[in-house]
Amino acid sequence: MSQLNDNLPSPSARYGAVAMGLHWAIALLIVFEIGLGWRMDGPPGATTFAVYQLHKSIGISILILTLARIAWRVGHRPPASVGGHVWERRLAGWVHLGFYLLLLAIPLSGWLIVSASRTGIGTVLFGLIPFPHLPGVPGLEPATKAAVEQAAESAHRLLGWALYGLLALHVAGALKHHLIDRDQGLTRMLSGPSAVRLLSRRLVGVAVAVVLTLVAAALYPWITAKAPVPASAPEPAATVQAEAAPVAVPAVADPSAPVEADAVETPAVPSRWTVNRAQSRLSFSTSQSGSPIRGRFADWSADILFSPDALDASRVRVTVAMASFTTEDSDSQGVLGGSQWFDTASHAEAVFSADQFRALGGDRYEARGRLRLKGVTRGAVVRFTLKIEDDTARMTGTASLDRTAFDVGTGEWAGTDDVPAQVAVDVSIVAARSDR
Repeated sequence: MSQLNDNLPSPSARYGAVAMGLHWAIALLIVFEIGLGWRMDGPPGATTFAVYQLHKSIGISILILTLARIAWRVGHRPPASVGGHVWERRLAGWVHLGFYLLLLAIPLSGWLIVSASRTGIGTVLFGLIPFPHLPGVPGLEPATKAAVEQAAESAHRLLGWALYGLLALHVAGALKHHLIDRDQGLTRMLSGPSAVRLLSRRLVGVAVAVVLTLVAAALYPWITAKAPVPASAPEPAATVQAEAAPVAVPAVADPSAPVEADAVETPAVPSRWTVNRAQSRLSFSTSQSGSPIRGRFADWSADILFSPDALDASRVRVTVAMASFTTEDSDSQGVLGGSQWFDTASHAEAVFSADQFRALGGDRYEARGRLRLKGVTRGAVVRFTLKIEDDTARMTGTASLDRTAFDVGTGEWAGTDDVPAQVAVDVSIVAARSDR
C-alpha cells in the first residue's frame, strides 16, 4: 500500500482546474478539426463550404484559447514532471513547447490565407461574430497577395503535419506513463481522485468525448436541407408583387350617339429600341454565409418595343446566355454552371418576356411578364426607372427572384440558411431609338 501511495501525485503535482479546462477544450477542438479535415477535400457545394467556414471558426477559437492558456501559465507555474528518465522529461518539455508554437502558428497561417485570398470571403465566427482580416494584407498588390496566399497555404499544410506528429508523441507518452510506468501521470490532467486505474470511468469518458467529437465533425453540418417545391404546389411569386392598381371600368358607349371627328385620336405606337451593349449591364447578387456574391452575364440580347405613351402595346423580350456568367468569387464561378445551379449544359438560355406595363409615377414603371429559367417558367416583375432624351433611353431596373422556385440550387444547396432564396437581379440599359 505504501508503494502505491508513493506513486500517487500530490495535489501540488497536479494542474489546476483552469489549466485542465483549457487543456481539454483545446484538445477536443483539435480532434474536431481533424474530423473536419477528412471532409475539406470534398466536391464543391454547400456542405464543403460550410465545413471550411466552421474550420475557420474552430481555428480562431483554438488561437484564442491557446493565448489564454499561455497567459494563465505565465502567472501559474506548472507542476513538476512525474518520474522518468532525463531524456523523457526533456522530450516532454520540447513537445509542450512545440504544441504552444504550433497552436499559434497554424491558426495564424490560416488567418493569413483567408486575408490574402482572391475571393475575399470574410470570417464570421460560428455565423455570429464578424472577424477581421489581418491588417494590410487585403490591400496588397495582386501578384504579391497571390504569393502570400500560396506561401501561407504551404506553411499551413506542413504545420498541420507537424501537429499530427506531436500529438502522436504526446499520446504515446501519456500511455507509457499509464500502462508501463504506472506512475499515475494521467491524473495530473484529470479532475477527481489522485489515482486512476488502468480502466476507469474517467478514461472511458475521455475516450467517449473524443469519439463523439469525431462523429460530430464527420456529420457536420447538422442541417436538414429545405425540401424542393413540389410540382403541385401553387406557383410562387418570383418577386414581391406591387400593390394592386385600381382598375378603371370603362363606360359603355351609346351606339346611337354621333361620333365627332375631333374625338377620334390616333393610337400611340411604341418605338423600337436597339441596346448599346457596351454601356449596358445585366448582373445578379446574393450571399453565402453572410459574404456577398456578385456576378454578371456577358452575353444577352433584348428586343424592346416600348413607349410611355403606349404601354398597352409595349413588348420586351430578353434572352440571356446562361454560360456567359462571371462572378467575383472563384469558388462560385466553378460551381454555378453545374447541374445543381444554372445547369448550362442542359439549359443554355433564360428568357424574360413582358407585355404588361404600368406607370408608377414620375419616371418609374413596372413590367410584368414570365421568366423561363432552367426549364421552369414563373411570373416575374421588374420595376425600373426610365429617362428618354431625344432618341436615347436610359433604364435601370431590379427584380427579386426566388431561386428555389426555378430549381436553382438543388440537392445539398436546396436549403436557404447558407444561400438565401432571394437573388437580386439588376439591369442597366442604354438604348437608341431605331425606327426613325
